[in-house]
Amino acid sequence: MRGVLGVIAGFIAAFVCVQAAEMITHHFYPFPPGADMHDMATIKRFVATLPVPAFVLVLGGWLVGTLLGTFLAAKIGRSRIPAYVLGVLLLCGGIANSIIIPQPVWFTAASIVIFLAVPFAGMALAKPATT
Repeated sequence: MRGVLGVIAGFIAAFVCVQAAEMITHHFYPFPPGADMHDMATIKRFVATLPVPAFVLVLGGWLVGTLLGTFLAAKIGRSRIPAYVLGVLLLCGGIANSIIIPQPVWFTAASIVIFLAVPFAGMALAKPATT
């Protein structure tokens, strides 16, 4: 049961971090006035116009969210398995995002590296220090 709670808590933490990064990005790089944010074609056109710093902000949110989420999953679950499960879920979400919303290749590559590598850092941080 702790493992399931770890995955849920980690997912919530990752989601909050990603949403915060998205909100910050939209604060600095808002949609044009009158744009329909529920229209996928509008979203795709908007993303195509974003400068590099906007993508870097999003990547930062994904990095922090993945680190915090997998840390919590491993800590609460008292095992690496919940962190692995969350890492796979986040990786799947990142891949789906890159398929649904066209983005620069470097951004997709960086996001995949984050979702593959950062969970191991989260797990390492959750590991109790040995004295």
